Order: sequence, then C-alpha cells, then structure tokens
Amino acid sequence: MSLALAHKRRVLAQGPSPTVASAKAEVYSSATALASPANGQKHLKLMEDALAVDLERISAIGSHELRRQLKREELLPKYQEYVQRYRDSGLNFPNSVLMYVLIWLFDTADFDKALELADFAISQGQALPERFNRDIPTFVADEVIDWAEAECKAKRSPEPYLSNLLPRVDGEWTLYERIPARYHKQLGILAMDRRDWSVAIKHLERAEDLYDAIGVGTKLAGARKALAKQEAQAVTDATKPPTE
Repeated sequence: MSLALAHKRRVLAQGPSPTVASAKAEVYSSATALASPANGQKHLKLMEDALAVDLERISAIGSHELRRQLKREELLPKYQEYVQRYRDSGLNFPNSVLMYVLIWLFDTADFDKALELADFAISQGQALPERFNRDIPTFVADEVIDWAEAECKAKRSPEPYLSNLLPRVDGEWTLYERIPARYHKQLGILAMDRRDWSVAIKHLERAEDLYDAIGVGTKLAGARKALAKQEAQAVTDATKPPTE
C-alpha cells in the first residue's frame, strides 16, 4: 500500500477534523440561521429586507387604528418568532428587527410582552432606531404614561402598569424629571378618585418636587383640605358621647 493511500484511509477513519466540522456546522441554512454570529448577521439582513417592505406598508396607511391592526394581526406574529429565536441563541448584536417588535408591542398596548422585551433589549445594550432620538427607558416611560393618561380620560384604569413601573421611572432609570412627575401626578389623581387623600398628597407633592411646572397646585390644595376635614371628622366621631 502506498504511503498516500494509507494516509487517505487514516483520514477517512478519523472523520473530519474539528476545523472542517465547525465550518460545515456554520454553513448558512434555515436550521443554522442563528447558530453563529456570522450566520446571525446574514439572517438579520434577510429579516431587515422584509422589515423595510413592511415599514413602507405601514407608512402608506393614514389611519392610526388601521396601522395598529396591521401590526397586531400580521406583523407581530410574523417577526416575534424570529425575535424569540434570536433571544434563545445567546447572540448579541444590534438588532433593528427586535427593536421594531418592541415598538409595535407598545403601539398595540401589549404591555406584558413589551416590558419583558424592553428589559431584554436594555440588558443587551440595544438602541432604538435613530428617528426616535431616545434611549429605551425614556421610550418605555413615555409610552406607558401617554397611554395611562389617555386611559384615565376615557374612565378606564391604567393599573397595574402605572404603579408597577413607578419604582423604575422614579428611581432605577435616569430620566428627565417631567416624566416621573407625570407618573406621580396621575397616581395622585387616581388616589383622589378613591378619596385616599394621604396617598394623593404624597404623589402630588412628589410630582411638584420633581417638576414644579407639572400643574398640581389646585389638586394638592384640594387633597390637603379634604384630608384635614376627614381627620377633623374622625376626631369628632371619636370624642362624641355614645348614644343610648
């Protein structure tokens, strides 16, 4: 047997080298689309091409409600499967598809999924598309308080999202002071509706401390007056002699 033939048989018996095997494993296909950073980038490009077409579809619709309907019924189901696969892959690179899914979840008020995805995006250091000109915490805080104020005007409760997000808005995240002030103002108004005057005063005072132009002076004075009246009545009731 020639030396060349003997070497060939040894190579065949040993199987492909680790380098060759790795190269084969990373060949791009639907099954390996997120198996490596290189494949992940290739797959992202394909997804971004599809996204560009869908963004054009959205921009061609004049009705905000019809835009939300398209996002909710067609586009979110279309892209959420990719986003979940990206998350499961353990990869981390700038991902505009993930960010538009995040934006659409807030647009459609799917807050449970939106807030959970926002935490993931923050943990990865993702950034919103340039036209939004905000970081993720500011975007999230703005979206939730805009929605909450609209819900209150429509006589619907924005809870639990308003209260649940408050520790992050006024504590964990660094935001322009007017944003947490809006949260406290709205929570103060909700407490006034419940006639929970002490809670209302706490939130309204915090709103004014954060941003003195927030416009809660009249409400704060009313809450303080109502609390004083309530406390005076409690004293009167406690000292009133029992009736026979």
